[in-house]
Amino acid sequence: MSWTQRLRGSEPPRSAPISSAAPTRAAPRKMAALLMLGALASKILGFAREILMAQVLGASLLADGYRGAVTVILLPLCFLQNESAPAILIPMLQHAQAEGRAPRLLASLCCALTLAAIAVMLCVQTLGAWWIDLMLGGFTPEGKALTLSYVEIMSFAMPASVLVNTLAAGEIALGKTRLSNLRAGLLNLSMIIGLALYSFVGWFGALAWPFTLSFNALALFGLWSRYRERTLDPSGARPAMILAAGREFLWRLRPLLALPFAEQTQVWIERLAASRNVTGAVASLDYSRTLSDTALLLISQPVGLAYMSSYRKDESHHQIEAIARLILALTVPASAFVFVFASDIVRLVFFRGAFSETGLLLASATLRGVSIGLWASTLGWILLRHLNSEGRNARATLIVGGAYLVNIVINALGAWLAPPLGLGMLLIGLGESARSLTLLTGTTWALPNRGRIVSLTCVAAAPGGAMLATGWIIEAQMSALAPRLIAGAVACALCTAAGAFMLLPQLRDASLSKLRILLGTGEAP
Repeated sequence: MSWTQRLRGSEPPRSAPISSAAPTRAAPRKMAALLMLGALASKILGFAREILMAQVLGASLLADGYRGAVTVILLPLCFLQNESAPAILIPMLQHAQAEGRAPRLLASLCCALTLAAIAVMLCVQTLGAWWIDLMLGGFTPEGKALTLSYVEIMSFAMPASVLVNTLAAGEIALGKTRLSNLRAGLLNLSMIIGLALYSFVGWFGALAWPFTLSFNALALFGLWSRYRERTLDPSGARPAMILAAGREFLWRLRPLLALPFAEQTQVWIERLAASRNVTGAVASLDYSRTLSDTALLLISQPVGLAYMSSYRKDESHHQIEAIARLILALTVPASAFVFVFASDIVRLVFFRGAFSETGLLLASATLRGVSIGLWASTLGWILLRHLNSEGRNARATLIVGGAYLVNIVINALGAWLAPPLGLGMLLIGLGESARSLTLLTGTTWALPNRGRIVSLTCVAAAPGGAMLATGWIIEAQMSALAPRLIAGAVACALCTAAGAFMLLPQLRDASLSKLRILLGTGEAP
């Protein structure tokens, strides 16, 4: 009997007919918009969290220990969540939905992946000191002890994190976005609460416990909401079905297994290089990433997931070209703006309270390095979703693995050379940009219309270059922070408008048509 037959079982589904019928999916644009709105709300809370953390903790040993603990507990879960898991879970559940067995399969997958996460959690708790020493070898003994104290509390969030990720993938397969939108926002809110508590009581546990409790509370809510809506059937929690679902997931994940290992290695080398720099380097790395991840969270992930949910093979090439035009018009001038004004942006957002000049130097150097590849990362992850939708997971794994390998080599060089302060953090940022450019190059080459994407990228370089030149002039001529940033933002908006005029033919034609009407009649249509 095949694994698919075992998953179907011999009994009819116990859920009501509504769960076995394919639900009406949200339109791709509506789904992308909902995901973007959720990501925007989460990003606002994330900015508030980082600003508060910079003010309360700054770039200090306490901040390094907390950031290091988050890495220590989430990194071993890469193969159960992150980018590879949705690429497997969403097509699995869409296929099962068409056959009327999605509720049972979702229950089986939740059990299988959560049990795997529990096993990983026990390993982390048992080998915590060794794992921290391996991951963050540059920390002082005091820093390692503090990180271990965080890990002992925060590791209890690991199974819930995987469960929430699985349930969120189940919702995306059904064309819904609630858990995906709630997840990051609620976690950011819990960390804000933890920082507020710490500022009053001064106990490190006040930072760790809200993180753990929020993951578990959201997991329970997700289970309850899926069961209430009859899209989660407890009959799928039988041992044989759990084993079958786990094996099918691993079998489908097989071509992508290199991805989490490559990501784990890259993050490990990156954190090791940062921990050997100076106290506060790990925290500064995350402060800069709060700014640089905006495009990924607000654009790449929502658009990529919506594209997978609505993928149609006969229209895919037209969809990809339309997406590429819009992404290039928006992100190339923005990347140039961040590169020129990196120090000003970090100073405006974080430079207060416990955040020192050293933190400013470290975070701005990292942000400047990352900004070079921001546009490439935004488009590259969307193109990767196209390969996932076509079932070309082996090709996707090769591309992403190669991109991480480039990043690992540059970070390993930085860890070995241990360059001082800003130069070391700039090298870490350049490693991430090299990864982004490699990702975009690989995914573009895998597309039949790669020539078209390359030509569009060349067109987008013009407004990007204009933004660089204008930004450097503004930097040289204006000394005050606020007017300089405002002038830079205006220049970025103008360059973006020029890029949109060049890359978006429908917008250009509509604008020219309206302009002709205005010139011909002297009044608005």
